[in-house]
Amino acid sequence: MASSHQKIIPLTKNSFSVSIFHSIHDVAEEWEKAAPEDNLFLQRAYLTAVEENPPKGMRFSYLVFSKNQQPIGLAYCQVSPFSVDNSIQSGTGEKDKYPCILRAFGRFVKNLIVGKNHNLLVCGNLLLTGEHGFYFKNGLDKATAFDLVEEALIHAQDEWEKLKVNIDGIFIKDVAPDHRAPGKVLVDRKFREFTFHPNMVLDVREDWTSLDDYLAAISSKYRVRAKRAFRLAEGIEKRELTENQIYSHQTRLYELYQNVMDNQDFNMVVLNERYMPALKLHLGNKFRIFGYYLNGELIGYYTTILNGEEMEAHFLGFEQEYNRECQVYLNMLFDMLQFGIEQGVRRVVYARTAMEIKSSVGAEPIDMFCYIRANNRLTNKILPPILEYLRPPDDWVPRSPFKDKS
Repeated sequence: MASSHQKIIPLTKNSFSVSIFHSIHDVAEEWEKAAPEDNLFLQRAYLTAVEENPPKGMRFSYLVFSKNQQPIGLAYCQVSPFSVDNSIQSGTGEKDKYPCILRAFGRFVKNLIVGKNHNLLVCGNLLLTGEHGFYFKNGLDKATAFDLVEEALIHAQDEWEKLKVNIDGIFIKDVAPDHRAPGKVLVDRKFREFTFHPNMVLDVREDWTSLDDYLAAISSKYRVRAKRAFRLAEGIEKRELTENQIYSHQTRLYELYQNVMDNQDFNMVVLNERYMPALKLHLGNKFRIFGYYLNGELIGYYTTILNGEEMEAHFLGFEQEYNRECQVYLNMLFDMLQFGIEQGVRRVVYARTAMEIKSSVGAEPIDMFCYIRANNRLTNKILPPILEYLRPPDDWVPRSPFKDKS
């Protein structure tokens, strides 16, 4: 049964149509028919947590594709605003050396068009790394999928324009390497392809049943380094936070998150303070927070999300002072891996940033391909050299701790 908020738009390919919604609550029935069972990040529970606790100014579009009136696919979109204070950071300091695509694109458009609010229609999720923007059921080839998504995004943009929300461009985020070839249809339609920092992923070997098995698989040099990090953190008490503790520590968790965010070169969005408590509410034990306590004080934490055979290393926070003294961040990387092994996952997704230290524990880089098209023809024409100039430099040294790869 169609929702009262549903608008069905025929697409140019025979028998295909798209329905556009602006709230997950309006699309629940249709969305669940088309959503993948093996990707929590395209399921209702997670998307509800984000929608109800969004980064400041973020809006949403939910696209359901049908063939002969039967749901066969979906696309998830975020409308991300640019502002001088938040999205665009100026200056020539070290922080500005690695401008994220939002900052780069926003600064460039800002220089061209003064006095306007800027919004980017993003197919994908700015809070995650990975291909979480669209999904079609088996049987639909990827080239057709990209074709349908591109046409539907134009309709979604038109819907926002009718609501007086100006859209300056379309950004299709994080296409997996295996899908790059069929993604050529986007380049043919004037999208600019680019990459920035890779996704760092550690494959968990089948014979690892504990962290000791991992330690046995790495070379003595890296094993010594790991054990030194463990010794430095011996005074830290590590424990999982309950749902009540997550709510009661909400302000402190956000403060520690900001400590890390303020020192990162690459910031896609600023979280809502209520985001992590909301994840616990909606995801239950699939979302976990592990706190690091020193002398009774919460000095750091990391979060994980179980997503089928993968474990997502989500947002974290810590006091920089204790990170230097106790190697908090390195210990967190090891603790995430240990938890992933215990949970029986096949991969730990460490995401972007801090690539060198993540590679030193065994994570390998996977390039994710992004596509952007500015609505202004002049802007779009000169985007390639601008994107290349502003692309974060690959100035990190890949490491491999494993004996069989050293």
